Amino acid sequence: HIKVGLSLRPSVLDPINFPPSGATDPVIASAADVNVGQVVRGYIIKTSEVGCFVGLGRDVVGRALISELSDEYIRDVKDAFPSGKLVSAVVTEVNRELNRISLSLRPSRIGDLTSPDGSTKRRLDQIQVGETLKGTITRIEEYGVFIKPDDSFVTGLCYVREIADSETPVDPKALYEVGDRVLAKVLSSDIAKNRLALGLKASYFAHASDSDEDEEMESVASNDEDEDDDEVSDEDSDDSAGSVQSDDAEPADEEEALSDEDAESSDDDGDDDDDESAKSALDVAGGFQWGDEVEASERTTVAAAGAGSESDAAEDSDESSDEEDKAHDGKKKKKNAKRSRMERIAQDVTAELSEQAPTRTTDFERLIVGSPNSSFVWLQFMAFYLGQSEVDQARAVAERALKTISPREEQEKMNVWVALLNLEHRFGSKDTLDSVLKRAIQFMNPKHTYLQMAKIYERADQFAEAENMHKIAISKFSGSCKVWVLFGLFYLKHSKVAESRDLLARALQPLPKRKHIKAITQFGQMEFKHGEPERGRTVFEGVLGTYPKRVDLWSVYLDMETKVASTAAAAGSVDDHCWQPARKLFERVTSMKHSSKKMKFFFKKWLAFEKAHGSDASVEHVKQRALEYVNSLSS
Repeated sequence: HIKVGLSLRPSVLDPINFPPSGATDPVIASAADVNVGQVVRGYIIKTSEVGCFVGLGRDVVGRALISELSDEYIRDVKDAFPSGKLVSAVVTEVNRELNRISLSLRPSRIGDLTSPDGSTKRRLDQIQVGETLKGTITRIEEYGVFIKPDDSFVTGLCYVREIADSETPVDPKALYEVGDRVLAKVLSSDIAKNRLALGLKASYFAHASDSDEDEEMESVASNDEDEDDDEVSDEDSDDSAGSVQSDDAEPADEEEALSDEDAESSDDDGDDDDDESAKSALDVAGGFQWGDEVEASERTTVAAAGAGSESDAAEDSDESSDEEDKAHDGKKKKKNAKRSRMERIAQDVTAELSEQAPTRTTDFERLIVGSPNSSFVWLQFMAFYLGQSEVDQARAVAERALKTISPREEQEKMNVWVALLNLEHRFGSKDTLDSVLKRAIQFMNPKHTYLQMAKIYERADQFAEAENMHKIAISKFSGSCKVWVLFGLFYLKHSKVAESRDLLARALQPLPKRKHIKAITQFGQMEFKHGEPERGRTVFEGVLGTYPKRVDLWSVYLDMETKVASTAAAAGSVDDHCWQPARKLFERVTSMKHSSKKMKFFFKKWLAFEKAHGSDASVEHVKQRALEYVNSLSS
């Protein structure tokens, strides 16, 4: 085979008029032609689950790992980076011996990118110490505020001691809100750790404020010349003064604002360039912000410890080193011991649950060491791999979690089993799903496992499979009221009313008699919520006819009637007719003979109902009925 190399470059066709030295994209013949940090352009050759390959020259190909493709989460990498797409990248590593080039397509690493509105984003190394930045507050903690500059990819941190010139500590949450526009001064930057320290003290902007006032005076003076020019100058003067009252400022999402390195720097408890006498608290106040309601107590405990460390450091910085009073020294030693203990907590990375999601495998490994029995950490580790389309790795994490979590933590193990079932249902085959289901039934509560599998099928709109799973559950656990109720609810939600009602009659046969009332009332509640309210009334009337003294049944019946009336009122019913069934039920139950304690409960419930949905006359009627009852007792 014969290969012929062609070129359409003007510098090759006409080197006299278009010299190669002025080419926008210089020729790259090998890895020796590029340097680390150089920004190059090329065409994507291939995209896979691990990253993409970018053609930089005729025989030169660079590789960008999936973690270096974007600063934000991308669901479909192949769709976002198709073959033939022209991209800009920064060289991160060069191996001239093997002729290999590593690239990064992340805008935060490329820098100098111009957005559609004409603004330019800068990297941290392009920001100078001492310059003034305009930005938006993205998060507020007890130890400071996080600020996202308008023209940078990096989120900066302003510690509480740099917010105001006052000697007493200030409360950042009382001064600022998320989304506020501020003017900040760059105090220091650490490129290696991707840190940016900012200051908001008024003294930092004293000279700038004077010049801004002059500009405002000039803009006011130009008022008499041109009204249109006056509006423009007013806007400019407001911008130069660092106005913090922008109506356009929207709260920025911290998880999108911070880069991977930035997420690490937000967890550190100090700044090398700041005063070491006041150390910031460990950034663990919020825990993970991924919507899961777990580890709340742990996050609160660690947050309180971090806040305590901040307070102790602030108090110690105020103490005078010249005082030699023994009592004072003893108190100081006790504070120092407490601070040392809190510093050890801050340095214990295994106990760290940061505000930002972990971004690397090593981050999750450290979290697992600190919380090996936490299903929350394991599930997020699985989600991390699934976000990179590495299903096998996510499956391996689940298997590892099942071996690591203590057998006594049944609920934690159950959470992992459910996650593994979801994974196999979505990404695996029927055989792998059946295999995992059999194992889950063997090691965990079979009834709960069948019901969870039914929910998975139902969420995927696989109603036949969900129905079959419910049938298996009632055949194996016919003495459980829960499996019958959930099966009936499944039928009602999918408009199979007749099947649901037949199910109640079937359920009463195998269920113990002590569970009959529970099953009947729960089916009656389902009729109120998802079926026909009149059918629900029939069910409750039948039960209360047998057990008229059960206050709990009356209370549930009253609540169901109230909810039905509230739904009708919300749907647009303007007359008072929708509340009549509930009122008649209150009249009926308060006319019966109950103990004074039970009657007090019903009258209080009726009075609250009338205050919420009735009129002054109806409220007085309830009070009058209660008074008549009290008088009847005294007589």
